[in-house]
Amino acid sequence: MSSELELLKQLREITGAGVMDCKKYLKKSNNDVTEAVKLMRSEEGIKADKKSSRIAAEGVVCFHANNNKSILIEINSETDFVARSDDFISYVEECSNMILKTNYLDLDSMTADEDKTILNQIEEHKKSAIAKLGENIVIRRFNVFNTEDSYVMGYTHNNKIGAVVALEKNDESLGKDICMQIVASNPLSIDEKTIDESVLSNEKDIYRAELDKIDKKEDIKRNILEGKIKKFISDNTLLDQPFIKDNATTLRKIIKDNKIKSFLRFQLGEGLEKKSEDFAKEVYNQINK
Repeated sequence: MSSELELLKQLREITGAGVMDCKKYLKKSNNDVTEAVKLMRSEEGIKADKKSSRIAAEGVVCFHANNNKSILIEINSETDFVARSDDFISYVEECSNMILKTNYLDLDSMTADEDKTILNQIEEHKKSAIAKLGENIVIRRFNVFNTEDSYVMGYTHNNKIGAVVALEKNDESLGKDICMQIVASNPLSIDEKTIDESVLSNEKDIYRAELDKIDKKEDIKRNILEGKIKKFISDNTLLDQPFIKDNATTLRKIIKDNKIKSFLRFQLGEGLEKKSEDFAKEVYNQINK
């Protein structure tokens, strides 16, 4: 018969839970490890569901490649402390590999699928991580790239901002430079042809409103507007932005006969509400209960 210490070690290896939790569930299951795992998943799953309502605006942006696929993924936690832990990083890698084994290209396609088998597996995996880490976790977004018809390269900066570029020809050094450019300069499109017309229209409206306030002839205003739009396009298109390694040139001149087919950029927590802590108020409320 296995000793209590061996059973404790076995349960910890299976679940990753703390010592006290393992002891509690071994006691509940009369030292039956299999039953303890079932109880833990059931009861800790309930705890995980309760934690799922909490704001998760920290986390990581990661890039992973596996066989003929690559993924850029953002997974959120509640605190940066958990986001930097080895257990959280391992969970993100495991989750990424689970997704890469499927045919889903993004989160919307996965959640929209009527067959919830894969989604349920990923949710169960997430619940286990929530129970282990003690914080809410949100798989916020991901995009999968097929590397069979293009050369895909990715780069992440401190797990906070990530970029992926698909090139027509293989050039690892160029791919890394382009990804670093995307991370640093946040372009809106590859070039002027692919920039969203509504974005340009909005910028023109803003500049016209500014020009209406100055006393200039209409032809001068028109020239100023054209200059401002030209500057906006060069600042916000990947091929025409000043190159981060040499502001005197652009990627258009550097890529030569290669071609950028697509790119993507994720920045951690874009658009998410972050929980603000007022510790003075919290202490005051505790004292005056």
